[in-house]
Amino acid sequence: MKLIIAHLPNGAFESVRTELFDLGVLRTTISEVHSSAPGSAKTLRYRGATVRSHLRPELRLECVATAAQSPAVVSVLREHTSSDLGFGGSVAVLELEELYEASLADGAFTSDPRVDAAVV
Repeated sequence: MKLIIAHLPNGAFESVRTELFDLGVLRTTISEVHSSAPGSAKTLRYRGATVRSHLRPELRLECVATAAQSPAVVSVLREHTSSDLGFGGSVAVLELEELYEASLADGAFTSDPRVDAAVV
């Protein structure tokens, strides 16, 4: 098993999620993060003052894939990273010793009544 971590542009989530689902990767963890890189400064105006920000908003995606799935998953993630937008396009692949899952059921998230109550 492999743990795959990638930083993606904010707009790439839906297409990446769909492609990973088609590959058999059913669960991903997505976090909204900020990154900084050399030359990533952006000039902003806040309350009339000029401010330089070195932070760029992006998404951090984490997923677990089998050794057979991981090359295809990495390929999908690399397609959706873009260095011309200031994203480095880096994808990290780590070896997992063990994986413990609470539920392997297909509808594990949808069977929770709290999810239905939260969806408007």
